Amino acid sequence: MNIGSVSAGTMRKEDLIPCFLEELNNQEVLSKEHQELVSGIGKRMVDEEYYSSEESDYDLEDLFEALDAYCLPYFYFGGHPGDGADYGYWLMEDMVRFFEGLKVGDLSEVPEGYEGEVLLINDHGNMSLYEYGDGEARVIWEVV
Repeated sequence: MNIGSVSAGTMRKEDLIPCFLEELNNQEVLSKEHQELVSGIGKRMVDEEYYSSEESDYDLEDLFEALDAYCLPYFYFGGHPGDGADYGYWLMEDMVRFFEGLKVGDLSEVPEGYEGEVLLINDHGNMSLYEYGDGEARVIWEVV
């Protein structure tokens, strides 16, 4: 599940690009476009001047965009809001305020037959996102 840190403590392209490539490669289903991105970057990385090139800057941007495509709902891929050198999958800070589904403190509050997203926020502040449909609830993610 894509939640949390992928790379921490560095902002060097030499560290981030290989790490992000590995993370992208580890996605359950990788799109053809992203397979080609991984392959292309892998070929360019063998050039010893690669990391000092403008091309590596563009590749890093492309990796951010690619990893963001694999985020869970209401998450983004990027720097942690409190630590710019901690890159990963983070819950959007204002997610609760802009959430348009049903917000509950207990799942018993979900009306029978409800279909759509349900955000459960317990009394400790832990959150779980559910998708209700066809009489069933499916957990999308949980953040403790």
